[in-house]
Amino acid sequence: MSSSISELVKRVNVKPVLLSSILGWVRRDFKWGLLIVPILFSVLIYTLSEVDFQGWGNRHRFKYLMEIVHPALLATFLLVSLQSWFSTKDTTFVFLTVLGVLLLGREFVGQGAGFVLYPALIGLVVYSNRNQNRIASLLRSRWATSFLGMCFLCYLISQFLDRGLVKRIGWLILWDTSWKPPHASNLEEALEALGGLFLLCVPFAVRVSASVDQSEQSVQTSSANKTED
Repeated sequence: MSSSISELVKRVNVKPVLLSSILGWVRRDFKWGLLIVPILFSVLIYTLSEVDFQGWGNRHRFKYLMEIVHPALLATFLLVSLQSWFSTKDTTFVFLTVLGVLLLGREFVGQGAGFVLYPALIGLVVYSNRNQNRIASLLRSRWATSFLGMCFLCYLISQFLDRGLVKRIGWLILWDTSWKPPHASNLEEALEALGGLFLLCVPFAVRVSASVDQSEQSVQTSSANKTED
């Protein structure tokens, strides 16, 4: 009985430990300058929609374009991660491949996949937090983790627009339930695509960081050998 209670306590404590790890990473390692990218990108898309560039004032035309771009970015991310796994045997890319499968699957299945996607993502994050040695090359790269963080930030903001949270906040501020965020659908689709672009940058950042680490280790080893001689 006591062992089962102890196990339950450990499971309950996973969330605060994981949250503490994420907050510590944000303070220490996150590349804060990346936050300007979705801001500038949103301003650009809003401006182009406002002037009806290429008919983007009509949300359907821009949406159809993003429905091609976003899955293409996710599919490319999946392929790059898979190829990187085959060529390096680094288990970090297994993590990224599984992540790519989940996100691409959700994109094709649609909103109905949420009840599978979200628990799967939580399980993937909890597993990686408990087995950090298996994704060490990802955790060592500040750029890779920052790109990954920006991906989920873009997805989160796009969901706020999609679910109408921004609209409801506007209602409370303006006391006007007829108000709608201008070009909200275009901004939502654009932020999803930007999230996919950030995600695509992750495996490249991991490989560049790993190459830099190997070069530094080679230099240190060479220097140590010369010192011994």
